[in-house]
Amino acid sequence: MAATETTRFWVGASTLGALGSPARGIRPLDVAADGAVTLGDPVEVGPNPMYLAVSEATRVLGIVHELADGRVSTWTLDGDAVTPFGPGGGTGAGDPCFVAFDESGSWIFAANYSGGRLTAHPVAPDAPADAVFSIPFTGSGPNHERQASSHPHQAVVDVARARLLVPDLGADRIRVLGLADLPVRLPHDDADDLVLHAGAGPRHLVVTGDVAIVANELDRTASVVDLVEGRELAWLPVDATVAARGLGVSAIRLTSAGTVLVGDRDADTLVALRYDADSRMLEHVASITTGGRHPRDLHVTHDERFALVADQASDSIAVVALEQGVPVEVVETLSTPAPACLARVA
Repeated sequence: MAATETTRFWVGASTLGALGSPARGIRPLDVAADGAVTLGDPVEVGPNPMYLAVSEATRVLGIVHELADGRVSTWTLDGDAVTPFGPGGGTGAGDPCFVAFDESGSWIFAANYSGGRLTAHPVAPDAPADAVFSIPFTGSGPNHERQASSHPHQAVVDVARARLLVPDLGADRIRVLGLADLPVRLPHDDADDLVLHAGAGPRHLVVTGDVAIVANELDRTASVVDLVEGRELAWLPVDATVAARGLGVSAIRLTSAGTVLVGDRDADTLVALRYDADSRMLEHVASITTGGRHPRDLHVTHDERFALVADQASDSIAVVALEQGVPVEVVETLSTPAPACLARVA
């Protein structure tokens, strides 16, 4: 992308007011190369559109509606206009908190946190209304309050290995599902799962080469996982100077400079870790206070000059300047109700 171009995001938000003020829908947000930010008007797309994704292949917008009776919807983007693409439908499970497309944009996957399952939905104007595949998980961890059962929190396509990786906070596992047999089946076998250290609480991950870097919500660590050997190599505290408040870390992104950005809700900071691909180790580089509360999600502009942090509890988005992927200062703060997700448009 040329340095003169603008990066567009769509902001997902809570309409229920459980954390932050109730929003009226999703909003477009543009960040220019010089950091100038434009926040568009809300667009109503149904209740509690907490997490969004945009297919790089089709530019269709996918939304999970985080409700006790979870829903998925798909939309066509045309500038600031958002119109229904497919019929939408139920996940058959509670509190879907993350959505992702496959590489072709033909399938959308929802991680159902309370429902303990991954659901898969075909993406087409005439697609079935409800999930075609619903894969239940079982398991638990040593944190009796947070890990009494399975809690899938994300879905990431591991393109090189034609797999779907699903961090399961409740079971200290990365669930592994094969994608090669879609649309016939979506297999999962517990024996294929990637097991993390007890009490980690894996929330989100990024893939770089043959490695996954995992943000572990419950014990405030980041893990390095070998995707070929199928084992956890190491883990370290995201920021050892911060006292845990029971909120933990949240979203994770990887920059082209090898910097791993993590949201820290215990300190209300954006944390930078440096990943060394040769040693396959992480080290803490910087932590910067966002000025808001409860950083739920984060993303970077295409040119990686700025990071955006969605601080849900303070109804704000922090725009943070980056140097070689490392956060240096907050350059602007935007007011918007309960921002929970920042979906970048390719």
